[in-house]
Amino acid sequence: MVIDLGHVALMLLVAAIGAWIWRGMGLHDQALSIARHHCRQAGVQLLDESVALTRLRPARGRWGRPGLRRRYAFEFTVTGERRYAGFVEMQGRHLFRVELAPHPFPGGKDDETAFPPRLG
Repeated sequence: MVIDLGHVALMLLVAAIGAWIWRGMGLHDQALSIARHHCRQAGVQLLDESVALTRLRPARGRWGRPGLRRRYAFEFTVTGERRYAGFVEMQGRHLFRVELAPHPFPGGKDDETAFPPRLG
């Protein structure tokens, strides 16, 4: 069997795709760790111990360098009765932001009094 330049190019392409998938799995694990930590800090429970990639788009980073921004969605609960949505957004390995949907604060008496007061 003779290996020509076309075979080498194909092997490099397959290796690059494999490396990109491998890195994506590492970023998924990092996003899950961030979601766990953020939920613990907020006093809520991360449900299903999972995050799911919901958006992948090109974007510019802090210093204007192009890259991919990934959004990982997850669900959490305060009392165990209702599910609320949240997401982790990352640019490469850097955390861009974490957001939780409006929800009652843990330890509130009921849903209406547990929300923070509105300003304005």
